[in-house]
Amino acid sequence: MQVVNGIIGAVLLVFAVLHAFVPSHFHISTAFGLGALCAFLTLIPGAISTNTARIFALGTTAVMFFYFACFFTMAREFQDGWVRTGSGLEGLGLLLAAFMMIPILSCYSCLLKADGCEQPTSAKGAAFFRVPDDVKEH
Repeated sequence: MQVVNGIIGAVLLVFAVLHAFVPSHFHISTAFGLGALCAFLTLIPGAISTNTARIFALGTTAVMFFYFACFFTMAREFQDGWVRTGSGLEGLGLLLAAFMMIPILSCYSCLLKADGCEQPTSAKGAAFFRVPDDVKEH
């Protein structure tokens, strides 16, 4: 999961840098940067407490819905062949970014559900999604 979150963070950081050069899209660049920050914070093992995870889960949800809102605001103006236009590519980027926030939100959600469990520090022998070893069945 850390590899996926790292890739998502890198892609969102590239989107933020690309939009930083367009003066009218500074708010979108900032939103992409916040999404990248949320993704990169999941990579630091043991650095996220329950309260911090709760705050970043809310922030991740807000950023994800901002991406969706921007896309659907733009979608009203799309014509035939919108995918080949510049605004169409921007819309696809926003839609892709919105769906990329789902695994990030999933990480924060798992941290909230498994109170007291730490993130694995190494990927050696770890499954993609797994229950920590110290959690016992009730």
